[in-house]
Formats: sequence, C-alpha cells, structure tokens
Amino acid sequence: MKTTILLCWLLLPAVAGAESRSWFLGADSWARPRDGQSVAVMSPLPEVIEQWSRDTAQHLVIQYPGGEDGQLWAFELRSWLVALGVPQDKQELVAGSQQADRIEIELSR
Repeated sequence: MKTTILLCWLLLPAVAGAESRSWFLGADSWARPRDGQSVAVMSPLPEVIEQWSRDTAQHLVIQYPGGEDGQLWAFELRSWLVALGVPQDKQELVAGSQQADRIEIELSR
C-alpha cells in the first residue's frame, strides 16, 4: 500500500504536466559538433518544441549553469531555439541550474 501511494505521488508531476513540464539537456550532448540538422534532432529539443507548439502562449524557462560557460551555452541554445521556431520573447534564461553539466528546460504558463 505504501509503495502504491508513493508511486502515485512520484508520478503526479508527470500527470499534472499540462501546467508545466521539464527536460534536461546534458553537456555531453551539447559538446558534440552542432549544425542545424544535428540540433533539430538533439534530445530533448524536438519534444520541447513540439510541446511548446501545442500552446504557443507558454514560455520556455531555460535554467543554465552559472558562470561564463553556462551563459554562453544558454545564449547559443536560445539562438538555436529561435532558428527552430521558438521566438526569443517566449524564452526566459535563468542562471543557476541544479547541476553544472546540464541545462534544465521547463515549459510553463
């Protein structure tokens, strides 16, 4: 019984994902050579863009690692997202990712 309750509680954010949804983009994926074709299929970007496209009133909150490297990573990602159809005014960059080796992307209202 406790396991079932705990499992339901852990799944709640995924079920409630209509209001917000999160993805992670790892530094190891980003370190590969990038061009338009590779970025367009880089996980999780196709899913992020598809989910945003369903309701373009939403914003992408991009939480990146602090420091100059993290900021450069976030700015480049923002530029690629614009190229892939997500307007810059629908993106919010926030310093302070939970981990130094990933960007956290959240879709929110």
